[in-house]
This record gives sequence, structure tokens and C-alpha cells, in this order.
Amino acid sequence: MQILAMDVATNTGLCVGSPGAIPRAWTVNLGEAPRGGRLSKEDKERLDAQRFSNVLQLTHGLIAKNEPDLIVIEAPIGGREANAYLIGLVACIRGCAANRGVKCITSHESTVRKHFLGKAYRAADFPTLKKAEAKKAIKRLVAQRCRSLKWDPETLDEADAMALWDWACATQVKGFQAAPVGGLFT
Repeated sequence: MQILAMDVATNTGLCVGSPGAIPRAWTVNLGEAPRGGRLSKEDKERLDAQRFSNVLQLTHGLIAKNEPDLIVIEAPIGGREANAYLIGLVACIRGCAANRGVKCITSHESTVRKHFLGKAYRAADFPTLKKAEAKKAIKRLVAQRCRSLKWDPETLDEADAMALWDWACATQVKGFQAAPVGGLFT
């Protein structure tokens, strides 16, 4: 079984591989906003549309090249306050997967982190850090766990995609045994 994991954002972390193998991971930028100044509403809509097009082309190419049996995407966070842009990116991927006949599911960040780290870390677990710094600290824990498994993510986005891929292997592949998180005897 081939699994493709996508940590979707402007910088999208990607991970692909078969359960039990060392996964491959990389990052793709879907399109940066011009530096300096704010974008007009029209320019922002144009940029978002280009990013949606880019993620559709990316997904199509990933399916053609890797022939995944499953695509797993990190679900947009925020409930009713979720970012419409992220929801749009996820919708594009799900639509492309459906068009190509590939099973596609989402998983929440907290579910993946609980599986991968043994705890669903939140910013509140780092009371001395500002929220943005706490989020990066959590991402660094994910990257550290990847390295302990002898995986070598180059970016925090890749590490998040690897964690998502590992979650998919453990929950979607019958008989797959995830590596223990550790801590009891270390």
C-alpha cells in the first residue's frame, strides 16, 4: 500500500511511502505573496486562485507519479473560525483524489500528535512561550521524533507530513505496528 500524506498550507509538507519503509518527504511552496505592503482584495483572490490551481496540479502529478492507494490530509483547524484558504486547498485535493479514484481522508492535528508524540501538545503546554513560539516548539518535537525514527525531515512541514503519514500507516493499514513512542524505559 502506498500512502501520500499532505500537511497543507502555502508551504505544503509532503510524505510518501509504504508502511514499514522509510518515507520520502519534501516541501512545496504553492505561491508566496509579494513582499511588502498589503494585497488588495482582488490581488489576494487572484493569489489564492493561483494557489488552488497549483495544489490541483501538484495533487494530479503526485497521484500520477506515486500511485497512492490513500491520501491523508491534515484537516483545517479552527472549527467555524477555520481559514477559508486552507479549507479551499483541502477541497481541491479531495476533489482531485475523487476524480482519480484515490481514497482520501483527513485527520486532525491533535489526533496525529497524540499518536506520534504520545500527547496532543497545545500552546498551553508551553506557558512561558507566546502562541506562535509554542507552535514552533511543538513542531520541533515532531521533527525530533522523526529523527529518532531515522527519518530526516529538512523542514518542520516535512516532519508534520511524516507524522501524518505514520498515523495513516498505524490507523489505516491492517496489521501495521507503529514504532513505540518511548519514554517508559529511556
